[in-house]
Amino acid sequence: MIRKKIFVLLAIFLSVQSIDNLNAQSCYELVWNDEFNYNGLPDSTKWYFEEGGTGWGNNELQYYTSKRIENAYVENGYLTIEARKEDYNGKDYTSARLITYPNGHSWKYGKIEARIKLPYGQGIWPAFWMLGDGIFEGTPWPGCGEIDIMEMVGGGEGKDDVIYGTMHYDDNGHAEYGDSYQLSEGIFADDFHVFSIEWTQTQLKWYVDGIKYHEASLIPSYLSEFQKEFFILLNIAVGGNWPGNPDGSTVFPQKMMVDYVRVYQLDNQPEITGFDLVNKAQKNVTYSTVESEDFSYNWTVPSGATITGGQGTSSISVNWGCADGDVTCQLTTNCSTYNLTKNIQAQPIEITGQEKIEPSSENLSYSISELDATNYTWEVPNDAEFVGDSDTNVVFVNWGSESGYVIVSAETNCGDQHDSIYVEAIKQLPYPDPNSKHKIPGTIEAIDYDTGGEGIAYHDADVENQGTGLRQDEGVDTEYNDGGQNIGWIKSGEWVEYSVDVESSGPHDIELRVASLNGGGQMEIYFSNENRTGIIDIPSTGSWTSFTSIYLSDIQLYDTDTLMKLNFVVGDFNISRLIFGNETTSKTDLYNPTNAIGLFPNPASDIIYLSNHLVEFEYSIISLLGNVVQRGVISPGMSIDISNINPGTYYLQLVNKNQVITLKFIKL
Repeated sequence: MIRKKIFVLLAIFLSVQSIDNLNAQSCYELVWNDEFNYNGLPDSTKWYFEEGGTGWGNNELQYYTSKRIENAYVENGYLTIEARKEDYNGKDYTSARLITYPNGHSWKYGKIEARIKLPYGQGIWPAFWMLGDGIFEGTPWPGCGEIDIMEMVGGGEGKDDVIYGTMHYDDNGHAEYGDSYQLSEGIFADDFHVFSIEWTQTQLKWYVDGIKYHEASLIPSYLSEFQKEFFILLNIAVGGNWPGNPDGSTVFPQKMMVDYVRVYQLDNQPEITGFDLVNKAQKNVTYSTVESEDFSYNWTVPSGATITGGQGTSSISVNWGCADGDVTCQLTTNCSTYNLTKNIQAQPIEITGQEKIEPSSENLSYSISELDATNYTWEVPNDAEFVGDSDTNVVFVNWGSESGYVIVSAETNCGDQHDSIYVEAIKQLPYPDPNSKHKIPGTIEAIDYDTGGEGIAYHDADVENQGTGLRQDEGVDTEYNDGGQNIGWIKSGEWVEYSVDVESSGPHDIELRVASLNGGGQMEIYFSNENRTGIIDIPSTGSWTSFTSIYLSDIQLYDTDTLMKLNFVVGDFNISRLIFGNETTSKTDLYNPTNAIGLFPNPASDIIYLSNHLVEFEYSIISLLGNVVQRGVISPGMSIDISNINPGTYYLQLVNKNQVITLKFIKL
């Protein structure tokens, strides 16, 4: 549909092809469809309107409208796309162009078909076609690839009874390959016909009413566009380079009626699965494809590699050689013969194992792939020792107190191979999994503070441990409460730290679960050594076991934040957990974007200013918990001194007789 060169290659078809197609149908299952069994506009979860009158690269005359019932509607079980002669946005014709891409509906390989009754007439150009997703993702046409399942250029005998199936691609410039199908009698506007393609990794086939009229090999490397995702388009163009313009014989409106659109794919899409990267001389590498007793398999591997088992089956075992190469399988099914290929890169050995550990950790595992090797030699630091055999591809180590290297050498038929890994013995690590930081958004249990001990991961003012909860061998006081456990007996000046992984930068909500018998307390939350909340007041709940929630909103976090610290300013309360969420609640009292008033700098240390400040305002500075911490009046050209308020996030509310404006800022 984007550009066309016209060529007509007529062919004679045998009815046996229709039977073959029915047999092939058994390979497929329905994965997406629209049966148009509703009324109104096309289903917005499946179809998106492309809009405009730019000529669409072909000097077309129509304006494609969006969500306009006159040009695209569903009723009586059919989608109708209607081309109309009317003035609209500077064009003489209107029509519709529907695509599936923005709704996430794209496919690689399968059987794609639609039952359609076509329009007719000079200058009328209906199409059922596909484009590669790349056209929206940085790869322009024709490099994105195009598959025309059906196109027709109307205009009388030899036109209204002929459809075309074509592929477009980039081969040092635009290239195309296609064929046509002509009805033996009548035109395509007389009745419905089924237009389809069958698309595999190695070939494309075009059908009308189950009769194959064209096919193309996709094996050449310059056809790589057709090994990627494509989406579906339905449209009627009016005029353009290929069909020419309408004339006095052209009747309007013209309608393309679609009974259904269906996408089928193989129950198990054939491909080779297994590692893309292997080690030189690696043993027992497995490669597999779809399994069936009715299929036949013929595998090949590169020179230097050996198939040690499974030839003739769906899965093989391979001892790899010393170089890169392809694993291939000629897979013959009742649908087609597929020439499957998987490129494998041979890499030097690489040690896997923990790189950050606690000192004196025991039974640490370090390994490389099993190789066709005569000898493995491992080395560890002097204060570490092996547990068991070290002349193998997997070793176990009891670590000492210092950081150092784990080193391995292996003698293979590809030569001697070496690798090393630096193991850092560090004192502060996430708890309970030293390899996994606490995810934000998510829930962090207060007792899951980092390992490392007093002065490193926490500070507890009372060395005598209290409570009955977990981690009683450490200084932090814990007990069972609030459906889990909590940190209790909190005193002023204590703190705990948590290694965190913030998914994305932006404002976050925090729910704190706290309890206090007496007067409550105060705390702050630091991220990356920055106070992000200011003072948080902890209320009295009447009991050490009566937990309540404190909600903080708009707390700015960054994806570079790696450490969270709970700093307890005033003690005598319990805390059980922190629940983090993305900021989702819009604040209706925030300033209208059309207002010119702005606040700077932000974040600020001592003074804030207002931009475009032309009238006097009364102001209030409000904490995230709703407490007013400062009031005053600000005149044009004046500033606000914030040096006496605690660090954290605040709202500045400006009020005069005409308006209320709320701005958010961070006090450093």
